Amino acid sequence: MANEVRHFAQTKGQRMPDSPPAEAAIVGAGVVAGDSLGHGRDGRELKTRRAPRTSPDTWFRCPRPLPGAQARLVCFPHAGGSAAAYRSWTMGPDIEVLGVQYPGRADRFGDPFPEDLEQLGREVGEAIATLDERPTALFGHSLGALVAYEAARHLEEIGRAPVHLFASACRSPQVADSRPPIAGLDDATFAAELTKMGGTDALVLEDPELRDLVLPYIRADFTLLEAYAPLAEPLAVTPVLALGAVADPYATDAEMAEWSGATQAEFRMRKFAGDHFYLFPRQKEVLATLRAALGMQEARD
Repeated sequence: MANEVRHFAQTKGQRMPDSPPAEAAIVGAGVVAGDSLGHGRDGRELKTRRAPRTSPDTWFRCPRPLPGAQARLVCFPHAGGSAAAYRSWTMGPDIEVLGVQYPGRADRFGDPFPEDLEQLGREVGEAIATLDERPTALFGHSLGALVAYEAARHLEEIGRAPVHLFASACRSPQVADSRPPIAGLDDATFAAELTKMGGTDALVLEDPELRDLVLPYIRADFTLLEAYAPLAEPLAVTPVLALGAVADPYATDAEMAEWSGATQAEFRMRKFAGDHFYLFPRQKEVLATLRAALGMQEARD
């Protein structure tokens, strides 16, 4: 969430609107009766808020639209992150980059927090399915890797399988989280754990006003992550490239290698120098790796 909290730090003193923007107010409406995405793996019915809940304008932010691009990369943020995490990502003129905007933050601040990671992924997958049918790959970092996986599952089910899933710095969906949960900790202890992870600016967590603003949605994201149950069912046709860092204690080599069981298609793994948030200082290397995996030549500046 480094990019997002820097934005809050830089705009300290600017008052958050008393009411959400019009878009947020609309998409915060209730689930439409009978509007189902099917059933979850535990048998319960999964619903989505259609019109405008599945609207691309609700879910995606695209700083540089490329309607003529050959392919699309949809990027899912980490816990506490927003679409702004990917606003500096450029993949050249042939790949359009879209950042996913989770509810409850940034310009969706007035939306209710997601309560189920599987359903969140399916709702984003449903929104992706409304886009044109150019080849689409999914990239997710940390929490975002699991949300992207669930989106890929839904897209496979409806015949719109992504051309690739890039899973970054996260345990496989087939492996239980072995780390102690932190979402239920008191604010001070929770903030200390976030600081330890290295993705949160200390000045934001030390400022009571800013901390009160960001902790609720960060906590909600960790609640999703910690409640997510392992799934034995692999993707059928979507290749997976797992990306990680050599010094990441939150996604070890063994945990990243378990992504091999998350697909029946091709699996590969690539490691980078750095820690859990390696992708920010290693952005150029990461983007070159993604382009190569998609069969594109390296983009020229």
